[in-house]
Amino acid sequence: MVDDALTEIDRLPGRHLYFLDDHLLGNTKFATELFAGMQGMNRVFQGASTIDAILRGDLIEKAAAAGLRSVFVGFETLSPENLRQSNKKQNLAKDYRAAVNRLHSLGIMINGSFVFGLDDDNQDVFQRTVDWAVENAITTSTFHILTPYPGTRLYQNMQAEGRLSTDNWDLYDTRHVVYKTTNLTADELKNGYDWAYRNFYSWANIFKASMKHKNFKHKLKHLCYTGGWKKFEPVWNFMIKTEGLNKMLPLLESILSKVKLSEC
Repeated sequence: MVDDALTEIDRLPGRHLYFLDDHLLGNTKFATELFAGMQGMNRVFQGASTIDAILRGDLIEKAAAAGLRSVFVGFETLSPENLRQSNKKQNLAKDYRAAVNRLHSLGIMINGSFVFGLDDDNQDVFQRTVDWAVENAITTSTFHILTPYPGTRLYQNMQAEGRLSTDNWDLYDTRHVVYKTTNLTADELKNGYDWAYRNFYSWANIFKASMKHKNFKHKLKHLCYTGGWKKFEPVWNFMIKTEGLNKMLPLLESILSKVKLSEC
């Protein structure tokens, strides 16, 4: 299986890869062999991992040596009570800051994912989450409103409790409130979600987060990637629609270039 993956990778043009696997480090044996085989291919790639996998063993170092330059991490929430209620055992009692520092030390950028609207959330959850993300130099953040998708335990529980407020599936997109909230009103949750995106991606916070890195190259890398990601979305949309995205790959690969350990 690993040989098949390496053969396919070798056939792909350019240097940049994005692994769609939602837990690239989940199978330790497969990932170890994959990263060993990718060394020397001169690839740069992005993927996803859990906090636990980042903190455990040396697999994340092997991924970095193979070309991992950006990783999606589901932090979910900063509240231990929310983690317990949502059964996110993989994040319970894990040191988020240690995971972040380990990734930064390897020159790996972080796309942090956070969920709002869990039952322990109150009005200050948006400010606390954005402040934490900026303070810890999270490169990009994706924020979500808790969404009980059909077929999940969360949906079944909310349905049994009479908490579902709509069956319009178009609204089940993590951007709309589709259930009866507890400590927050539906408007507070929606407005807080919108505020978090605006605030995190303000130029002031992009610059502030960039300056948290010690090395100038890492500061510049953070500033260019985050600024380019959210502040020039119309340009990216135009490039996608006109099928010109491949022309931008050299720029992306340059931004994703390696930052030496001593430089972070």
